[in-house]
Amino acid sequence: MTVRAVIRVLLRSENLLRIACVAALIGIALMVWSLFDPTVVSVMIAMGIGQGLGTLSLLAFLLVMARDLRHALRNPTEAEDPPAAEE
Repeated sequence: MTVRAVIRVLLRSENLLRIACVAALIGIALMVWSLFDPTVVSVMIAMGIGQGLGTLSLLAFLLVMARDLRHALRNPTEAEDPPAAEE
C-alpha cells in the first residue's frame, strides 16, 4: 500500500472523525491526569500535548463538517424539501 493510499483512507470522513474522537479523549485524559497529579511534568505534558491533541481534534471535526456542508449545498436531495400540503 502506498503512502497516498494510506492518506486517502485516513482522510475519509468516518475515519477522520474516529481519529478526532480518540485524540480528544487522549487530550482530556492528559489534562485530568495533571489535575490529580499536579507536578511540573504532568502539567507541562497536559498543557503541551493535551492541548495540541485537543486542537487537532477540533480542526479535524471542523474539516469534516465543512466537507459535509459543502456536499449538502452542492447536492440537495428531495428529502430536504418540505412535504406538500394535503387537503
